[in-house]
Amino acid sequence: MTGIAKLTGPNYCVWSLRVKRLLQSRGLWDVVDPLPKAEKAEKAGEQPQGPRGDVPPAAPPPAADFGVRDAQASCLIMELCDPISLNLIVSIECAQVQWARLRRFYGPSLGQYQGLREEFGEFAAKAGGKGWAEIVGELERLQRQIGEVPGEVKPGEEEMLGVLNEVARGEGGEYGKLAGYLRVKGEYTYQNFLASLVSLEWQEARSEGKKSKGGWKRGGGGQ
Repeated sequence: MTGIAKLTGPNYCVWSLRVKRLLQSRGLWDVVDPLPKAEKAEKAGEQPQGPRGDVPPAAPPPAADFGVRDAQASCLIMELCDPISLNLIVSIECAQVQWARLRRFYGPSLGQYQGLREEFGEFAAKAGGKGWAEIVGELERLQRQIGEVPGEVKPGEEEMLGVLNEVARGEGGEYGKLAGYLRVKGEYTYQNFLASLVSLEWQEARSEGKKSKGGWKRGGGGQ
């Protein structure tokens, strides 16, 4: 059992991310989304040859066990579909084509792009009252959805930093000052800012826990 809920449509974003990670953990993701030959050469440390003219880089030739691994990936994908989404792909024997069809039906479309961009712009105003892990999870999910819209580019680090800093300023206190501290130190990056926010949240929770524990002890001693 994988613990992943079956694809129903509205849960596509989380579902696709979790299934992708599952396929990666089993060494099957390259069957579903093979690297272009040039990119594969770069990862291997080789000097890639540029494509001639306007011809896009081709995917690498399939390995000898491709058929078996393709079937394994396909079975996993189908196993994690509900009856309706399964009907869309059950007649397709190629895992890569199955994945592409599910993305076309359930993934973000060009028609949704404006709405996603508006949601991104309004994110900071609606993020109050949540923990940083939840805030970042939602923000990065939205970033990923925007990036999956055909022909569009997902928000970069500068935009992500801007939104996260806006949320932090809204929280006030030390959270609102963190960006300034990191800028002075020359360490103002998305990952550093995120780590600092989570660390500060943890320190505050720990401090509150000690206060509560101390108050309980004092109360108990007075009885």
